[in-house]
Amino acid sequence: MNDSAHPARILIVDDEPYICEVLTEILLDENYKSDSATNGNEAIEKFHSGLYDLVLLDIGMPVMGGIDVLKQLLRIDPTITVIMATAQRDIETVVEAIKIGAEDYILKPFNDITIIKTAVQKALKLKAVKDENRYLKDQLKQHSKTHSIVGNSIQIQEVMKMVRKIAPLNTSVLITGETGTGKELVARAIHQFSERSDRKFISINCGGLPETLLESTLFGYEKGAFTGAYKQTKGVFEDAEGGTLFLDEIAETSPALQVRFLRVLQEKTFQRVGGTEAIRANVRIISATNKDLQKEVKAGNFREDLFYRLNVISISVPPLRERQDDIPLLIKHFIGKYAALHKSQIQNADKAVMDSLVNYNWPGNIRELENVIERAVALAEHSKLILTDLPDSILFGIDGDRARQKKPKFSDAKNNFERTFLLQALQRNNWNIAKAAREINVPRQNFYQKMKKYKLSRH
Repeated sequence: MNDSAHPARILIVDDEPYICEVLTEILLDENYKSDSATNGNEAIEKFHSGLYDLVLLDIGMPVMGGIDVLKQLLRIDPTITVIMATAQRDIETVVEAIKIGAEDYILKPFNDITIIKTAVQKALKLKAVKDENRYLKDQLKQHSKTHSIVGNSIQIQEVMKMVRKIAPLNTSVLITGETGTGKELVARAIHQFSERSDRKFISINCGGLPETLLESTLFGYEKGAFTGAYKQTKGVFEDAEGGTLFLDEIAETSPALQVRFLRVLQEKTFQRVGGTEAIRANVRIISATNKDLQKEVKAGNFREDLFYRLNVISISVPPLRERQDDIPLLIKHFIGKYAALHKSQIQNADKAVMDSLVNYNWPGNIRELENVIERAVALAEHSKLILTDLPDSILFGIDGDRARQKKPKFSDAKNNFERTFLLQALQRNNWNIAKAAREINVPRQNFYQKMKKYKLSRH
């Protein structure tokens, strides 16, 4: 018996209408939904128009045989599960069908309906396992491109405390914070600590897609809903069934989409674009924004009722400049990650590098730090990162926030340059002060004085 909230949909393909009727009754008794087609062309047309989990396909059909239909179905959707129905004499053809991609076969005539039910249950379970494996592989690929939440600072400990507290709940969560602070990582952590962790986590950037494309991506669409809609297609609200849907940059959505989001949150249902069927949405919605949504509401850019629906529980992710204690841990984490990726032997960074990175203001937050470390590891020519591996924006303290906060002074720029110049000379000469002084033609005593001035030391 199928107890899923969304019953499996099965396409029956047989040139004998009576067989289609019998199979329809058998499947209905198991709470499956089914459609039927009596020839290959009709089967392909229906397959284009609908969303099916399984196809029961007769091999011995006139005009277009089952093998040809199988090939076309797999071209349309290589992941579709197909059970071939065949007479005993066609067993060689069954072997060919299995090689092409059919999952199983059942023999005609159907004298024992239990065999049919068992074959369908087995095929659907196997499909669920394959779908889950594909999802897990995609997640592993995605995880290799990202990083876990790293940090021991009080600020990040408070965030993780809140994550663990709200994860078991089924309420909506709004995550706020500047760009690059790791809002998606927090959302993933909530999902992993929740009871939905064995289901999908799907992330959608609402600011990265045009409105029409975003709408069809989220809700799916019916065949013919718009130009190019050749096949009924699921959206992520269906694909994330039982799991978590993360809506990043939620403030960038249009008023029309905000209305649709509100309906999903209030009624737990939605409709595909161009459709009329109300589909149940069993997903947990976590949204994120780098804007002040309350100000957006007052400005008329965001619906107040949607804001309250999304903001049942909120988490604020601190910017990197407010959690400086975590910067050394993040540096080591990213060095390990990108040293492995680029097959580099680098394991750590020079103290001068650490000091420069800790004292930088990081307007781009963790994302900017990760990019800086990846660049440094890729370009490094020594056993550890040194100052020359860093971009000028880090070495000379050039960042957007500081430029806006105060006007640059010539004396500050001169001191920054001189300190960096001396450090680079020391690093090139393995911190041999006499050699470094000779190289840049500065008397050793003067060199010592400048080291003291800028608090330069190897350890």
